[in-house]
Amino acid sequence: MCFARTLTLAAACTTASFAVCASEAGQQGAQTVPASAPTPVLPLGMKQYWFVMLKKGPKRDQPADEAERIQAGHMANINAYAERGALQIAGPFMDDGDWRGLFILDVPDRAAAEAMCNDDPAVKAGRLVCEIHPWLSQTGATLK
Repeated sequence: MCFARTLTLAAACTTASFAVCASEAGQQGAQTVPASAPTPVLPLGMKQYWFVMLKKGPKRDQPADEAERIQAGHMANINAYAERGALQIAGPFMDDGDWRGLFILDVPDRAAAEAMCNDDPAVKAGRLVCEIHPWLSQTGATLK
């Protein structure tokens, strides 16, 4: 039984790894899986979430007051998504690299994750861009 779970998990990870590598080979920026991609069979006890890497966008030269307004809208957006249960975790990175923060979304599909990203005021303003990946975690897992 344990061997079958391990084998299933290994197969799922290998498939996901090939999909990401193929996507990275042909694209710059946001990585996407074609809409026609089959829904993966998840290993027993695992749940799929959407991992969103928030990266520096092409337009970060807004005046300070406008940047503050955009950030306030970004934070209000985060709180609204958390209140409705779609956002499981979010937070910024503490350095000044290209990675600015992350979201872990609990939504049904990539289209829903993309819609949430595209609705964010910081993304709309060009301050951030989203890189979206399907991500697995054990059902019921929490940070400790």
